[in-house]
Amino acid sequence: EAADAMRRAAAGGNSSSASQAQQALDRLRETQRKLERSLSDRAQRDIRDAQQRAEELARQQQEIANGVNGLAANGQQRREQAQRINEKKDDLEQKLGELESDLDAAARDAAQQERQASRKLSEAAGAIRDNRLRDKIRYSEALVNRGYGQETLRATENDIAGGIDQLRKRLEEAQAALGQGGQQQNADSKGEQALGRTQRLARGLESLQERTRERAQAN
Repeated sequence: EAADAMRRAAAGGNSSSASQAQQALDRLRETQRKLERSLSDRAQRDIRDAQQRAEELARQQQEIANGVNGLAANGQQRREQAQRINEKKDDLEQKLGELESDLDAAARDAAQQERQASRKLSEAAGAIRDNRLRDKIRYSEALVNRGYGQETLRATENDIAGGIDQLRKRLEEAQAALGQGGQQQNADSKGEQALGRTQRLARGLESLQERTRERAQAN
């Protein structure tokens, strides 16, 4: 709209068209600012939500580890305890999978406006995926069912907890990275290209207006 108005102004060379073009440019700039704020606000909400979920996962893993430490040596009591623990592990594994997917989506959404935060969100998803946390949880279920000793079980639970801690750290870094995306890093985005074209048109319009005033003074 702004670009069309400015082209009409350049063709018409009158003050009315120039005024309309300036108004359209102002509206475009305001829309651009709102879009940038919206994208940044969304990234902030996504990170805050992910942090809350990661904290809950850490508490859940600690509860599981406490249960593993309290396992009976053998017998029916151990089997019942193991069943309850592994039900919690199933829930933990499912929640980790959901968070991994949501982090990947949040990283894609933030890539244009919050590039640094987007990278950290990808790393947070990688803390789940690359550390194979979900596989480790399933493996730990098998260890519990097969009656492995406390030393082996404790090492596995500590490994899972360490992976969740790494996830939390990556999310803290993502939070700290908000606002560091920068306009320069977004220069190749379509919105920035459109704004750049409009700004060039605006400069042309200003030049046109100056020439119009000069002609009016000369007459």
